[in-house]
Amino acid sequence: MPMNRATASDVTRLLGDIEPLVLERILLTGATPDEIAEALRVVEDETGFGEQPHLPSSPRVAEVRALLHEMAVLEPEVADDEEMV
Repeated sequence: MPMNRATASDVTRLLGDIEPLVLERILLTGATPDEIAEALRVVEDETGFGEQPHLPSSPRVAEVRALLHEMAVLEPEVADDEEMV
């Protein structure tokens, strides 16, 4: 079964407007839209509900999860800077 790698529009549809560098890094993982959606669900569950991390179903899911965690760490700093303006 051929793997359908996510496109930039798939990533934007799933994650909204994100930094171009992060978008590029996610595309470079080769993840499918389903794998990105899985990574997003797990990260949201971990941060929103305090659930323990689940084993990713593929190395690509693990990579996307790491990038999403990195984004979550960086986003509050940007928000703090915007509030100061």
